[in-house]
Amino acid sequence: MLKSLYVSSFVIIDKIKVDFYEGMSVLTGETGAGKSMIIDAIGQLCGNRSSASYVKKGSKEAVIEGIFDVDITPQLEKICEELHIDCDNEFVITKHIQSNGKSQVKINYHSSTHGALKLLMPFLIDIHSQFETQKLFEEKNHIHLLDEYAKEAIQEILPDYQEQFSQYRHIKNQLEKTIQEDMSDEQLDYLNSQLKEIDEVPYNDDEIDSFEEELKILQNYEKMNEKIQNFDQLMNHNQGILPKLKEAVYEIQSLSQYHEFEKSYENMNNIYYNLMDVTEDILNTYHSFQFDEYRFNELQDILFKVNRLKRKYGFTMESIQEYREELINKISIIENREEYIQELQKQLNDQQKKVDQLADQLHHIRQTYAEKFEKDIQKELKDLYLDKAIFKVQITKTKRHVLGASDIRFFVAINQGQDLSLLNETASGGEISRIMLAIKTIILKYNDIDTIIFDEIDTGVSGKVATRIGEKMKQIADYKQVICITHLPQVAALAHHHYCIEKKSHHDDTVTSIRLLNDQEKINEIAKMLSGEKTTQEAIENAKKLLNV
Repeated sequence: MLKSLYVSSFVIIDKIKVDFYEGMSVLTGETGAGKSMIIDAIGQLCGNRSSASYVKKGSKEAVIEGIFDVDITPQLEKICEELHIDCDNEFVITKHIQSNGKSQVKINYHSSTHGALKLLMPFLIDIHSQFETQKLFEEKNHIHLLDEYAKEAIQEILPDYQEQFSQYRHIKNQLEKTIQEDMSDEQLDYLNSQLKEIDEVPYNDDEIDSFEEELKILQNYEKMNEKIQNFDQLMNHNQGILPKLKEAVYEIQSLSQYHEFEKSYENMNNIYYNLMDVTEDILNTYHSFQFDEYRFNELQDILFKVNRLKRKYGFTMESIQEYREELINKISIIENREEYIQELQKQLNDQQKKVDQLADQLHHIRQTYAEKFEKDIQKELKDLYLDKAIFKVQITKTKRHVLGASDIRFFVAINQGQDLSLLNETASGGEISRIMLAIKTIILKYNDIDTIIFDEIDTGVSGKVATRIGEKMKQIADYKQVICITHLPQVAALAHHHYCIEKKSHHDDTVTSIRLLNDQEKINEIAKMLSGEKTTQEAIENAKKLLNV
């Protein structure tokens, strides 16, 4: 559940911090007070696109932070493992939006990405707006809704099906590519010529590095020779460093009989012999080199061929060898084309049987749960005063796709005697809200999300229907945290917690605030919602009746 929300410098919100609780919470306030801004701020934590317009005028950045208590599920653990996030019972999600529109995301105080938010947050919170209702009703999403209802049974089969279906598509693509690919004698000659070209340079990357170093030495041999001769002259000539140092050591040797000079003499003597060893090593290393014109030309030729191969087939010898393996495979396919196609076709047929078998199991599960889903939705619609409505799930076999071989479409007839029509083609605004709430009420029972936010989903309804919608949301709040933005006093009166959002102007600035109402403030706020600008005594009495106080 969402424990707390902190928002600063976001649009007209200066700074707010609000704690949320279990059960049903409502957010109310006048039109334009900033209710939707609270939802927009939470939406930013869910990975919604940022904009410089979200940063309050005169501020450098907007900050939104939400703290969530969660129940750890295997699916959540898997996502956290993929994102390299510690899976804990508390998540702290923070987003900074700069005045230039750039943003930074942190999950549990560690830098993260918007992509990570979009993967993680669907396990923590669901924001449902009027726009989401329309999206929910799109025909392509009907299968997802039914699968959510049949989640436990579907998840036993669907991952295996999707893995097998992926293999099926891979084999099918290979087969189609093989059939369409140019496999003429000319193509075979061309591939063999490429293979021959690569085989002329049978070296690995370490060997190539060694060749390049050796060539570098040969290219600089004359300059090296000049430097070594000068070095030898400076070190070993009569007036060089080593003879002079030897003389110096000899002079101080006579002083070594004195204790004070003994250590210094030993150090000087060691330096002399160490320097002799280093000088000898340098000269021996140089003498191990010799300029070989044949080797010089050979190395140039090898490296010329290597660079040509890298330009054509890859930037490293390893990648060139990988391309070589591809060539061998392609040549083998051309030389054994008919056998290869037959083998692919056999693999495809075998894989198709596996996919079809799993698809049939998924289809059967959906057929079974479709009947239960219809009955549950029918009951919910009756509770929402749509007792004449008929809800039907049409499930038909279709060609294989990533979710199986089923086509799911929801049909509804709102009034008695009316023909069934696709869900998103029939209902009015108020009816859509009730159908959506019926679907949500059923599906959320099988969903691991702890927090559901309803953003003015009760638009277009009033009276007893509004009351019943509020009761449905309160029913959901028995097992989920529900946060609802509403204009309806009937809905607000049913909430366990009532928050008021207010907008005030100070000089040239406008700020939005939010506060949790006490019992008396609830009465006043609901009375205001009932009567409008001027709160009457009659409205106060009606508010008390709604609140049962």
